[in-house]
Order: sequence, then C-alpha cells, then structure tokens
Amino acid sequence: MKESKLKSFMQVWVKRNREKALPHSLILACLLAIPFFAHGKLDEAPVPEDTRAENVDYRVSMVGDMMLGRHVRDAAARSGEPLDRVFEYVTPYFQESDYSTGNFETPIIDAEDPQIESQMEEFELHNKDIHLYAEPGAEQAIENAGFDSVNLANNHTMDYGNLSLTETLKHMSDVDVDILGMGEVLASGEVEPVEGEEDVKDAGEISYFDVNEDFTAAIVGFTDVYVQGYSAGDYVGGVLTNDGLSVLQSRIQEANEQADMVIVHSHWGDEYQVGSNQEQENLAWLMTDIGADVIIGHHSHVLEPVSIVETNNNTSVVMNGLGNFVFDQGWSRTKESTLAQLDFLDGGDVELSFIPMHITNTKPRETKGIMKPYRDYRIFRTLRKEIDRDLWRVEDDRLKIDIKEAGVLDYDGGSAS
Repeated sequence: MKESKLKSFMQVWVKRNREKALPHSLILACLLAIPFFAHGKLDEAPVPEDTRAENVDYRVSMVGDMMLGRHVRDAAARSGEPLDRVFEYVTPYFQESDYSTGNFETPIIDAEDPQIESQMEEFELHNKDIHLYAEPGAEQAIENAGFDSVNLANNHTMDYGNLSLTETLKHMSDVDVDILGMGEVLASGEVEPVEGEEDVKDAGEISYFDVNEDFTAAIVGFTDVYVQGYSAGDYVGGVLTNDGLSVLQSRIQEANEQADMVIVHSHWGDEYQVGSNQEQENLAWLMTDIGADVIIGHHSHVLEPVSIVETNNNTSVVMNGLGNFVFDQGWSRTKESTLAQLDFLDGGDVELSFIPMHITNTKPRETKGIMKPYRDYRIFRTLRKEIDRDLWRVEDDRLKIDIKEAGVLDYDGGSAS
C-alpha cells in the first residue's frame, strides 16, 4: 500500500514538473547567458586617456613579443581595418611616453610582390619548423603606435635568410624607428671596415637617448635563441646572437662608459616556461656585472617573474619575460600581458610599474570589467614572485617596484654620479 502511494505521488510530481520544465529551463538559460554575452561589454576597456601622472619627468615604456603577421594580419583583413588596429587600446600609453621599445618578432616581406614571393621558398630556412613574416605596413603601424625602437634580434626575424634581412632593413628605413640587434654586419673590431661602407648597419649598434641633460640611456638588442643562418658577423648580415657574445659584452661595456643607464633587450629562455632557466640566470648575471641596468626579456610567450640581480660591480632589474603583447596564440597564459613603464619622478625617485593587460582578438588592452580582479591577481602574482615584499606595492591598478630602493639606478633627478 505504501509503495502504491509513493508511486502515485511520484507520477503526480513528475507530471507537474514536466509542465514547468520548459519555462524553468528557458529562465535558467537566460540567467546563464547574461554573464556570457555581457562579458564582452563588461570586460571591454575603452581607449584610455591621461595615462601619465603629473609627477613623471620621463617615462620609458617597454613591451614583449609583437607579431604582426599570420592570424594577426588575417584578423585585420577580416575586420576591414588597417593593421595598426592592433594598437587601438594602447597607443596613448606610448604616445604619452618619452621613449617606447619592444620586441618585433617578424621580418617584413612584401609577399604580394611576385618577384619577392617567388624567392621566399628558396630563402626559407629549413632548419626550423615555423616561419613568420609581416607584410609592408607593419613598420608604419609600429611607428604610428609611438615606438622609438624595436628589437629585431630574435628567433623569427631571419626565418627567410638573407631575404628577411634585406627586405626588413629596406622597409624599416621608411620609418623613424631605431632598429636594435639586426644589421648587415656585426663589427667585432677585429676587421677593418671597407672604405665607403661606413653607413653599413651594425647588428650590435648602440642606440642612445637622453632622460635629461645629465642622464643618458643606452639600449642594445640580443638573442640567445637562434639557428644556423641567423648570426651576424664581420662579413655577413643577421642578428646579434650568442655567437657574438663577446661583441655584446664589449658593447655593454662601451655603453656603460658613455651612458648612465644601459638597457638590453634579451630574447631568451624556454617557450611557455613561467620562470627563468639557468642560461637566463647566467646571462643576466654576466650582463649585469659588466654594466646592464635594465634587461627586457622576451621569447617565452608567457609572463615570467621580475628579478633583482646583484653582482660585485652592479645591480640590475631583470624582466625575465614580458610575455606576448601582440600575438595570435589562443591559450590563457599567452593572452596575459603587461606594459612595463620605467618612471623617473620629479622628486628623484624611480619606479618600474606594470599595467595588467589582456589580448583579445589580437589586441592588447588594459584589464577591465568582471574579470579584472582575477586577471590582475594572476599577472601581478607572477611578476612579483621573486621581488622582496618591501620593494613592491599595488597602487592605481598597477604593480609598482621601487627601483632606487632596490639599488638599481643612481639617479637624483638632475644628475647621475
């Protein structure tokens, strides 16, 4: 009897709830859809305004890997927009900086030119699997965004051998952006230059800029990741690699004698590794000891911790990996990004701050909306992992590191000693 009553009760309950199931399901679906469809709007960052505080006397902005080919190029074509669309949300940061630099991950090759296109297969280096290139217009996008220099010493700018070199140097000559780490030769100092070739581009050339009338900065570019056919030398063009490490050392020493701050772009480490390897640590110590003050690391495509490196002769801040800045990779860590800014303040202090960013549809933008707390936490946790707690703070949605307190630079706001 009890079983019969229970069975009857269950039949009535199922019938009643079956009638309500459809409207309840529709209501639930609508509730779940709110965060899903609203996410794009709630998380979308507007183009920023007034990115620079009044107490900043001089600002150096630095970013990691920028790749303006492949699906980045395709996304621009699908949108019907010019390639510089990728910098839509970040251009004000660079334009309101005094000096901006980043790693440019591709050669620039005019694949639409039948004569050039016919040579690409012949020049493609067969000792690597992935070959990247950007088309003409990429150099203009870089200039329009506000970059003053780009590092070309990396593991993709020579993907098409000498064609990469000649085409890239040709197109980059059309814009006012300094080239770091790539050239027609690498002057070791052991070979006398050929008469009449004084203007040949040196892959180890040092670029200088003034922070103020008493404080000068120098910057060079270098890659520890390369294959045969990449290295520049006394008689061959290419990029500054570990094959030219003695030249890099001599240039850092030269820059240290001429400038008050030495910046080195270092393409190094292991891809997708959230942390430095032993080779990075050895190179960071060596470059610091001979005079490097700020090391801008890239290549891993993910953010890596910032380190303070101390030697008997010098102390530096090492950004082991700034991650992607413009790229088409799809998994979460490769979309976590940052824009680093070295600020010389009017009171004589120096801060290194990190703006948390996220890459959406190939565009980097500052984190906003419902995902911001989570994304900021992940980004800041990685960057500050190796920094003493008394040296960093989170303020104005930025991770800030006190560079002077860390002993990295001797700067008093007017002159350097």
